[in-house]
Amino acid sequence: MPGTPNAGAAADALDYFVGRAVKNPSPYTTYVALLTSEPPVGATMAQMAEVSTPGYSRQPATWAPASATVPSATSNTNLLTFGPVTADMTAMATHCALVTSLIGTSGEIREVWRLDAAQQAVNGQALQMGTGKLTLSMG
Repeated sequence: MPGTPNAGAAADALDYFVGRAVKNPSPYTTYVALLTSEPPVGATMAQMAEVSTPGYSRQPATWAPASATVPSATSNTNLLTFGPVTADMTAMATHCALVTSLIGTSGEIREVWRLDAAQQAVNGQALQMGTGKLTLSMG
């Protein structure tokens, strides 16, 4: 599914493109967070409605090299497994976000995707996102 870049990610891409210093020098690890609603444009991580069910945690994402085409594209190269949760989720996951920190609110939202279908795990169940499911493109 295609994502929507956060304003900070777009600015970083342009800064890199024109040779300016960037906030997050590469390489750095990115993580996928499950959300119960779409964050507003320009939202901070403190403003995103993240799943908080016990057993859930953000998952590190790995990415294929960007294609040498216009538009250039990449997608996740790992299976993402959230859970298993240790209680029933009280709200459905409707979106996911690419973020720059494993825990807390000190990082940045880089990209947001709407899930193809809302998901709500029950106690003992894990939610998974397949290889190649998250795509990013530019150009």
